Amino acid sequence: MVSFNLSPDEKEFTATFAGRLDTLAIQKMSEILQINLPVTEGAQGMKIIFDLKDVVYVSSSFIRICVKVAKQAGIGKFSIVHCQPFILKTFQLSGLDEILNVS
Repeated sequence: MVSFNLSPDEKEFTATFAGRLDTLAIQKMSEILQINLPVTEGAQGMKIIFDLKDVVYVSSSFIRICVKVAKQAGIGKFSIVHCQPFILKTFQLSGLDEILNVS
């Protein structure tokens, strides 16, 4: 499951995820994410945040989407927050924790 929130000043876009982000779930969410994410020229300066507070598992498919969105958003404009310790460890082991600004 995923929900979206745009800050009142339109400076931050948050996608809040819940449950297992396995390959099957990501296939279903991918199109929804592409439609809703503000990674266009008109969204310059907007910070994109993926909130994983209620996520219990992430697959390589989800990590691939994170990398793609981070590239589209630009340097310093993408972050992943509220990771469970074992999910944070996944990003650390892959070496993506600093590149994707994971906490």
